Amino acid sequence: MRNRFTITISDVHGARHYSFSQLAKRFVGWLMIVMALAWVIGGLTVWWFSHKVDQVEEQHKFAVKAYSDRLAKTQQDYDQMLAEKTELEETLNQRSEHLDTLDQTLQNIEELMLSKDDLQSMENVPFEQRLQNLQMNSLERSLMLTAIPNGPAVRNFKGLTSFYGERKNPVTGVRRMHSGIDYRAERGEDVIATADGIVSFSAFSQETGYGNLVAITHADGFKTRYGHLDKRVVKVGDYVYKGDKIGEVGNTGRSSGAHLHYEVLFLSHRLDPKPFHEWTQKNYKAIFKEVKLVPWGSLVQAVSFQAKKVEKQLLPQGATSKVNLTGSKVSYTTTD
Repeated sequence: MRNRFTITISDVHGARHYSFSQLAKRFVGWLMIVMALAWVIGGLTVWWFSHKVDQVEEQHKFAVKAYSDRLAKTQQDYDQMLAEKTELEETLNQRSEHLDTLDQTLQNIEELMLSKDDLQSMENVPFEQRLQNLQMNSLERSLMLTAIPNGPAVRNFKGLTSFYGERKNPVTGVRRMHSGIDYRAERGEDVIATADGIVSFSAFSQETGYGNLVAITHADGFKTRYGHLDKRVVKVGDYVYKGDKIGEVGNTGRSSGAHLHYEVLFLSHRLDPKPFHEWTQKNYKAIFKEVKLVPWGSLVQAVSFQAKKVEKQLLPQGATSKVNLTGSKVSYTTTD
C-alpha cells in the first residue's frame, strides 16, 4: 500500500475511490509543474511580444512622423522651387520681350542711319557689338553735324524765297549769279549759327551789298555768311555754337525787303546752301552725293578718328572698345 495512493470523490450518489501507484503520482506532479512552467513561460512570452509590439509601434509612429515631416519639408522646398522657377521664367520672358523690343528699336535706328550694304554686314553681328557700332556711328554724325553747317539759319523757318544760281537781281534788275539762298522772315527774327565756329567778320559790308554781315569760320575748311542783318550780336573772335543767336533779320544793304541772305563756302568756293539747309540725321548721306566739291570721304574718316578719341576718353581706365573699325568707314564718290 506504500506505493499506492487513493483518491476519493464524493457526490450525491456516494463516494468513489480511485487508487494510483506512486509512479503515477509523480507523473501527475511533474505534469502539473510542466504545465505551470509552460503557463508562466507563455505569459512571459506574451508579455515580451506585447512589449516588443509596443516598441515597434512607437518606432513606426516615429518613422511615420519623421517621414511625414520630411515629405512636408520636401513638398515645401518643391513648392518654393516651383515658385522660383515660375518667377524666373516670368523674368526671363520679360527680359526676352525687352530684348526683342530693344533689338527691333535698334534695327529701326540702323535702318535710318545705315545703308543697305551696312545693314547686310550687321546681320550676324552680336547685339552688344551692333549697339556699340551704332553709338559710334551716332557720335560721328553728331560731331559732323556740329562742325559742318547744316539746318536752317533762322530760328523760325518759314520757307525760302530765292535759291542758289543765276537770277534777275530784284534791286538792279540785272541777271547775275546769286551765291546763296534767301530765307523768308520778319525783321527782328533770330538768325542762328548753323555750326560751331569762330566769328571771322562782323561789320557793315558796303562793297558786298549785304549790309550788316556776319561770317563764321567752321572746321574742315567751311565758312558761312549771313547778310542784310538788322542787328549783329557777335563780334570778331567770338566762338559760337550751333544754334547760337548771331543777329537779327533785317533789310540792310542792297535789299528789297526784310530777309536773310545765307551762303556756304568750302575753301573759298561758294556752294549751294540748300543741301546744307536740308541736311539732318534722317537724310545724313544725301549730301555726300549732292555736293560734289567736298571730299566727304576724308572728312568722314577724320571725324571717325575724332570720335574714337572721344570714346577712348569716355571709356573707364583699362577698358577697351569693341567697335568694329571697318564698320564705321564709309566710301563716298567725291570730286576734287
